[in-house]
Amino acid sequence: MKIESVPFLRLAPIRQEVKTAITDVYEKGVFMNGSYWDRFKFEFSKYLNLNHIVPTANCTDALEIILRSLEISNNDEVITSAFSWFSDASVIKLVGAKLVFCDIDINDFGLSVSEFESRITSNTKALILPHLFGLVHPEIEKITSVCVKHDIVLIEDCAQAHGASLNGKLAGTFGDVTVFSFYPTKNLAALGDAGAIATNDEKLAKKCLLWANHGQQTRNKHLQLGRNSRMDEIQAAILCANLPFLSFDNDKRQKLTAIYYNNLADTDCILPHKKDGHVYHQFVIRTDRREELQKFLLEKGIETDIHYPTALSDMEVFETKENFYNATKASKTVLSLPIHPNHSEEEIEYVAKNIITFFKG
Repeated sequence: MKIESVPFLRLAPIRQEVKTAITDVYEKGVFMNGSYWDRFKFEFSKYLNLNHIVPTANCTDALEIILRSLEISNNDEVITSAFSWFSDASVIKLVGAKLVFCDIDINDFGLSVSEFESRITSNTKALILPHLFGLVHPEIEKITSVCVKHDIVLIEDCAQAHGASLNGKLAGTFGDVTVFSFYPTKNLAALGDAGAIATNDEKLAKKCLLWANHGQQTRNKHLQLGRNSRMDEIQAAILCANLPFLSFDNDKRQKLTAIYYNNLADTDCILPHKKDGHVYHQFVIRTDRREELQKFLLEKGIETDIHYPTALSDMEVFETKENFYNATKASKTVLSLPIHPNHSEEEIEYVAKNIITFFKG
């Protein structure tokens, strides 16, 4: 089969198990807080080996709900990475806390541990730590120790790390509480917006559940203020159908990335940090010739993306007065290549072949 184009994402076909689950929801006629909602909580809890799951409408809500449940607000400081998705920083501002950025290690895009320690003050209440692109932060165990020492709540952002692990321990199980996104592009995906909070802290889980459902303990009994952030029954059913395939899909991603590693090792681009347990939500290379390469690949029918073209610390909305060298450098050099379980090996080989051609030219 001759390959002439490769989309960045190949979300179709949808597996039959998902279609069957959706049909079952339609036939039952229960679209909120039904049996699939309960089942997802149970099965995802079992998968993570964490006691409490709070399904939410999306991952951004989940982050904000955690901060509000921790009663973080004015004068409190929350630290996060200067290079990540917008939500990690925006929720800190939304609750009125002080946003404190940390630079990254350019080799693995993880928050710099030494800089994290230097930015802790008596007002530091929490750390939002993203496991970016499917890689568990290589120094998560040290970060956990620092958080315990300073009584800082460690919030793991696992929006891109479903099934990722370090030394056999799953992302989301190192800290105090974690968030997941199930956006359609994720390793564990719904077919719309959906998210979840996961923790072993029963008291915190109960507070998060109240915040996610209008502060209601039972219908029309409001114990506090809250918001409407519930996962609907269709998304819960889809996640129940996809969860048993998560390991299979992550294995497929890893097999496809082997093609990139084997073919691109001698090219003038920097390949992703290679480590066991990496589940490659994105396959992110770095090159100073990004725009040229992206244009060349598009001319060959190959779509790519940039995660992320502007470091959080460089966004005017956050009014940062400091410079974060590695975060800025990453934003100017990263390029995400196609990597999805529905891609074929031939498609990935076609991408790699054209990257080789570009750097030889």
